[in-house]
Amino acid sequence: MNSYVVEGAKLKCSLGTKLSKLTLPKGHGVYLKNKKQANASDHIPIKNIGCFGNCLISSPPPPCVVATNSKWILTKRDVYVGNDKALLKSSKCFCSIGGVISIVDDGQ
Repeated sequence: MNSYVVEGAKLKCSLGTKLSKLTLPKGHGVYLKNKKQANASDHIPIKNIGCFGNCLISSPPPPCVVATNSKWILTKRDVYVGNDKALLKSSKCFCSIGGVISIVDDGQ
């Protein structure tokens, strides 16, 4: 089942050493189980996506610097949360340093 994503969802970067959480300081006016629902625009480093520990792009691994310059992909095409497409558990986001960010827990 492909579920919708809410604030507090657990995120994983393919090059990170730790999990991170999705944060939504300002919601979009849509709630699911009393939690703010996320959309494709919730990709801003630090504001929405925190550090993943260290980055395994090189050795020794430097501290993670999240660099997500584009929106989440593989979102729900026909459902909007605020002004953008709803985020799904299967959605992905790309870090310009090389990692692929995925959702391991939808936060519900």
